[in-house]
Amino acid sequence: MSYRLAADVGGTFTDIVLLNDDTGVYETTKVLTTPEALEKGILKGFDELAGDKYDQIASIVHGTTSGLNSVIERRGAHCALVTTKGFRDVYEIARANRPEIYNIHYHKPEPLIPRKDIYEIDERVAFDGTIEKRVTKEMMQEVTEALKGKYDSIAVCLINSYANTENEKEVCRILEEELEEGTIITASHEIAKESREYERVSTSVLNAYVAPSTRRHVFALSEELEKRGFTGTLYMMQSSGGVIRAEMASSTAVYTLMSGPVGGAIGASVINRDNLIGFDIGGTSFDVSIIVNNRMETTVEAEIEGFPVLAPTVNVFSIGAGGGSIAWNEAGGMRVGPQSAGAMPGPVCYGRGGDKPALTDANLVLGHMSAKHFLGGRMEMDTQKTLDVFEEYGRQFGLDAVTAAEGVCEIANHKMADAIRELTVKRGIDPRNFSILAFGGAGPMHAALIAEMLDIKEVIVPANPGVFSAWGMLHADIRHDTGRTRVCLLSSLNEEEFHKNFAELKQELDEVLEKEGIIDDERKYICALDMRYFGQEYTISVDIPDESVFDKDEIEKSYSAIYERLYGHHSSDNVVELVNYRMTVLVPVNKAASGSRASDSQVEPIEKIQGYFDGRKYEIDVYSRECLVTGSEISGPAIVVELTSTTIVPPGWRLTVDEADSMIMKRMNGGAAND
Repeated sequence: MSYRLAADVGGTFTDIVLLNDDTGVYETTKVLTTPEALEKGILKGFDELAGDKYDQIASIVHGTTSGLNSVIERRGAHCALVTTKGFRDVYEIARANRPEIYNIHYHKPEPLIPRKDIYEIDERVAFDGTIEKRVTKEMMQEVTEALKGKYDSIAVCLINSYANTENEKEVCRILEEELEEGTIITASHEIAKESREYERVSTSVLNAYVAPSTRRHVFALSEELEKRGFTGTLYMMQSSGGVIRAEMASSTAVYTLMSGPVGGAIGASVINRDNLIGFDIGGTSFDVSIIVNNRMETTVEAEIEGFPVLAPTVNVFSIGAGGGSIAWNEAGGMRVGPQSAGAMPGPVCYGRGGDKPALTDANLVLGHMSAKHFLGGRMEMDTQKTLDVFEEYGRQFGLDAVTAAEGVCEIANHKMADAIRELTVKRGIDPRNFSILAFGGAGPMHAALIAEMLDIKEVIVPANPGVFSAWGMLHADIRHDTGRTRVCLLSSLNEEEFHKNFAELKQELDEVLEKEGIIDDERKYICALDMRYFGQEYTISVDIPDESVFDKDEIEKSYSAIYERLYGHHSSDNVVELVNYRMTVLVPVNKAASGSRASDSQVEPIEKIQGYFDGRKYEIDVYSRECLVTGSEISGPAIVVELTSTTIVPPGWRLTVDEADSMIMKRMNGGAAND
C-alpha cells in the first residue's frame, strides 16, 4: 500500500487527511493546534491516522498560517537589513500612497526592522547592471563586526541587484563566512528578482523575519517523522498553490505565508466545474477565491499586513466574518464582526463562558443548527443561555430574539456577498456565471443564502467540507516560479531576445528541479509577460500560450482584452511597454479521488426541529450526511449534519448527491437557481 498525508494547520485546529493511493479511500481527523510547537499537534493527528504506516507514506504536505500569524502578532525573528549606502530609509519611507484615504486614523504599518538595525555599504550597481563600485571584504568589515552575535537573520537588498547580482552575491558570501553558523542570509535576488526597490526590500525583510521559525519547525517535524520510520518526501504548501520540498521552503519562507488558505482554492480547482467561487467560513474569517476556466486565479504581488510581497499568490480575499464573529451595537445600529469570540471562550452556545452573541449563536436561535447533533453530538449546546443572550441583545433594538438573530445572519451574509463581489463584480466578472463551492465548518451553513443574494444558480458542498483545505493540498503540484525585469517597448521587442529570456528562465527552473531530485518527471511550463501602457507604473500579467511562437500582435491583443475586462476600456493608440518575463514550472502529482457511495435504502430524517427563514416558522428535517449516498435527494427546509460541518437547505431548494459524493443544491422553482 502507498499513502499520502496532508495537514492544514490553522489557528485553533489542525486538519489531517490520510489518502490511500491504491484504493482512493481517505480518512480524516481534527486535532487542536499547538502554537508553541506546531509539529506536536501535526504529529498527534498523523499518529492517529497513520499509526504504523509511516514506512508506507510516499509524501506529506502541509500548509500553515504560523508564518502569517508571526507577522500579524510581530513575533518574528530579530533581524537586520544590509543595503546600499544612501538607501537606508527606503524601507521606512515605503510608498507615498494612502490606501485608506478617508480614514483619518490611518498609519503606515510599523516596519519589521527598525532603522537602527539597517546597515549601509558603499557599493553601487547602475540601473543597467553596470557595476560602479565593487564589494570588497574591507568595505564589509565594519558591517560584519556590527552584525556578529546580534541577529538570527539578515536580509540583503542592494540597489539594482535584480539587474546584476554580482555585488549582492559577494555580500552574502562574506556574511556567511564571517557570521555565526546558523545565521540565515536572505538575498533579494533569490527572493524577488524584479524592479521596484521598496517592494524588493519588503519581500526580503519578510522572508528574513519568518525564515528562522519556519526552519526550526521544518527541522523538528522532519526529525520526529524520521524517528517514526518516514522515508518519503516532506513538502510545504506555497502561497502560489504549489508545493516545495520542506528544506527549500525553510530558506524561502515568504513564499509560504499564505499557504493555509490556498488549500481550499486548490481543491476547488479539481472540482468538475469551469467557473467556481470557493469560500471557507471558519470561526474567525471568510476566505474566498475564484476558479476561472478551471484555473486558480493568482496574482504576482500580494500584500501582508500592509507590506508588499513580490511573490505569486493565489488570489484569496478575506474578511473578519465567521462563526465566532460577535454581534454588537454601534450607535443604535446592528453590527457583526470583525471581532471574534475565537475558540475560547467561543460563542455562547458552546457553554465555555462566552457571553456575547455570535453568528453561530444566531444560527442556533433560528434553528439552522441541531443542538443534539452538532459536532457529531460530541458537544452539548447551551440553548437556553443563547436564547437569553439574544433576547437581551434584541431588546436594544426593540426586537425579539428570533428577529435579532435573523438580523445578525442577514448582515453577515451581506458582508460575505460583498467580499465575493470584490473578486468578481469589481473586476468585471459576473458571479451569476459561477457555481459556489462551500467548505469549512460554517461555509455550507450560509452558502445557499449567499447564493440567493448574488443570483447564483448552484451550490456545491464537497465530501468532508470541514477538512476540505487539507484534502485540496493532496492535489497541489510541485511548483517553482521565476522572473526577470527586462524593460522595453513591445514594438521594439525582437524575436531573438524574446526566446532568449524565456530559455534562460526555463534553464533556471530546470536547475531548481534538479536540486530537488526531479529529473525525468513530467513537467509543464507556463509563460507570461508583465506589460503596461507607456508612462504607467503598474503592470498587467498576460499569459503566453506558447513561448516558441513569437507574435507581437497577438500579445498586444491579449493585453488589450485583459485591460478592457479589468477597466472597461483600452487604448489602441497608446504604446505598450514590456516590463517583466515570468515562467512557472509544474510537476504533477497523483490526485485524490472522491468515491461514490451507493444504497437502495430510503433516506429518512434523524430529527425534526423548529426553525425560521425570512421571519416564517418551519418544521425542519435533519439528515445525517452518512445516510446520504449517490442519488439521494432531499428538499428544503432541511439540515444535513456531520462531524465537521452543517449544511442548510433553505425552503425552495433541493439537494442531491452526485457521483463524487458532493452535495449539489439548486432552487426548485423561481429565483436564480431555477433550471
